[in-house]
Amino acid sequence: MFAAGSEFWFYRLPSGTSWPALVLIYGGFGFLFMLTLRMFQARAFSGFFVAAGIFGFMVEGIPVSVLYQALPFSIAWTSLAWHALLTLGIGFFLYRKWMAAKRPGAAIALNAAIGLTLGIWNAYTWNAVENEATHTLKYAWHAPGQFAGQFLIGWGLFIGGHALFDTWPPPPSRPARPVFLLVLSLALAAYFLGVFAPLFPLSLLLPFLLLMSYASLRGNTDTAPSPWLAALFAPHSIAPRRYMISLLIPTGAVAGYGAFWLLRIETPTNVPLAGMAVLVSSLMWVWALLRANTP
Repeated sequence: MFAAGSEFWFYRLPSGTSWPALVLIYGGFGFLFMLTLRMFQARAFSGFFVAAGIFGFMVEGIPVSVLYQALPFSIAWTSLAWHALLTLGIGFFLYRKWMAAKRPGAAIALNAAIGLTLGIWNAYTWNAVENEATHTLKYAWHAPGQFAGQFLIGWGLFIGGHALFDTWPPPPSRPARPVFLLVLSLALAAYFLGVFAPLFPLSLLLPFLLLMSYASLRGNTDTAPSPWLAALFAPHSIAPRRYMISLLIPTGAVAGYGAFWLLRIETPTNVPLAGMAVLVSSLMWVWALLRANTP
């Protein structure tokens, strides 16, 4: 579920990419995200989004170094604008909420919108090649069948992840502190071994962002279990038949991509999509830091 939105639906994966490794890496950071929600007993979406930001910062600041490459823009893109806002805010929180709603109208609209938007986005990311010397774009078009193959794998991971979450939801109670600290320590060990020295002093940005995020989550001193978190983790919240609606995601994506491919529409669709996502996610993150864990 975490790898689908952040990798398989984001761009064309280079040949030779180890797909199982991607799933394991994102699954590990996703597990830490879930532990963070439980450890700090998130009581509102603000706490959820701070934890989602932690997920984004770690993904872009440990296995890769995107977080440090174009500051300050890279703080938001892609950590907040894609991973926190789209992968988790929409692909996890909003998706589960609307898919579980009594009436299917919102779920139908959301699945269709996700598919069509990703199809248009990938028409750019799959095919646009930038000439670094002239800063001009040239398109090298890949057939819709190639795109559909990778996208369907992502769809299978996405829906399979949600179905597994419905079947075996994590408990909303606080995890054992040693478990949380062990998983966090493993992530930080990877940071210190692979990123800290080669990118110093820019690498100091990650611990700064993490300390600020975890400090905001600790702002609420209420020790009572979070009913909000229990509702978020409620088992079987999406009826199995509702998952048929999710077929609108690959249908819309292939249709959107195919239309751009057929008409050879060479438009930098990343500019409005990324720009809007950066603005919205940045404002949401500041708001979330100020209100984290406040019901």
